[in-house]
Amino acid sequence: MSKRPEGDLGSMAISKAKAAETVPFSVAPAPPPVSGGSPKSLTVKLDGELYAALRAYCYEQERASGSRLTHQQVMVEALKKLLGR
Repeated sequence: MSKRPEGDLGSMAISKAKAAETVPFSVAPAPPPVSGGSPKSLTVKLDGELYAALRAYCYEQERASGSRLTHQQVMVEALKKLLGR
C-alpha cells in the first residue's frame, strides 16, 4: 500500500497554545457620524393603512396651516424627534 500524499497545510496550522491566546472575534469601532455633505436618499415602503394615515395627516395639516406639507417633511421631522435631534 502506498503512502498518502501530505498536503502543505503547515502555513495554515498554529499550535494549540497560540490558538488559545487568539481572540476569535473583535468588535469593529463604530463608523464616524456623517455630518453635512450632500443629502442621502431613503426609500420607505409603507402598508396601505399607514400610507393612508400619512396622507390624511398631511391633508389635515395643510388645511390648518394653509401651506403645503410633503410626506418627506413629515418623515424627516418624525425621525429628528425619534433620534433626539
